[in-house]
Amino acid sequence: MIHMIPNYSFPRDGPGEEGKSVDLSPREAALGREQMKLWFMNVIASDKISPDRSIPDSRSEACIAKQYDKELPNASVVIIFTDEAWSPLLRTVHSVINRSPLHLLHEVILVDDFSQREELKGKLDSYIERFGGIVHLLRLKERQGLIRAKLEGAKAATGEVIIFLDSHCEANQGW
Repeated sequence: MIHMIPNYSFPRDGPGEEGKSVDLSPREAALGREQMKLWFMNVIASDKISPDRSIPDSRSEACIAKQYDKELPNASVVIIFTDEAWSPLLRTVHSVINRSPLHLLHEVILVDDFSQREELKGKLDSYIERFGGIVHLLRLKERQGLIRAKLEGAKAATGEVIIFLDSHCEANQGW
């Protein structure tokens, strides 16, 4: 399966689309509150949101009006994670690919700082194949911590510029 960048110019309907709230049943809401202790976010709600979801353009008028040079250096986007929840990690990767000018996005490097969760092992390796080689996965052999993991990602990067992102964020339009 190859990833197709969605057309965000048409209204989309679904949980979390355009940044709208996610409806949960009372049971799901209770489970979400319980899991907040582990994840510090509502993973139950997150799992209902598409990795390709639409989000509103939150830029100011001045930022929207700003014209940028089309001939910018290409970038390696480095994302460090350790035992991150599945859906926010995927939404981060999808948002970078979906909202970046493809001629400027050299690669996305996921640096796994020695995760123990099974879901982030073989399943992640298989999942990133859909991106046709633009997403690379670097697995560290022992826990390094955020700064050393970033340095490992920087060593692996081959783009002209390196951008570091958290593993649970979403790139917006014009980012």
